[in-house]
Amino acid sequence: MEPSIIKLLSEKKVIGLRQVNRGIKENQIRCVLIADDTECNIRLELMKTCRNARIPVTRVPSKSELGRTLGIEVDCSTVGILK
Repeated sequence: MEPSIIKLLSEKKVIGLRQVNRGIKENQIRCVLIADDTECNIRLELMKTCRNARIPVTRVPSKSELGRTLGIEVDCSTVGILK
């Protein structure tokens, strides 16, 4: 994973689709990372939500790589970096 993404992941964050969506609604998210292998309809809906909220989205290669980089033992589809 790119060093710039790894640096982002070291900041305060929320993990998972529900937490990211909640953070967007509460205006707490400054950017979102989403794995390319997330289910298409979920990925597209989240990207639309981010676009409407003017939140930048960064795509990462896979859920397993994102989970591994976060140091968690499960795959992770999305992460929201807090303001």
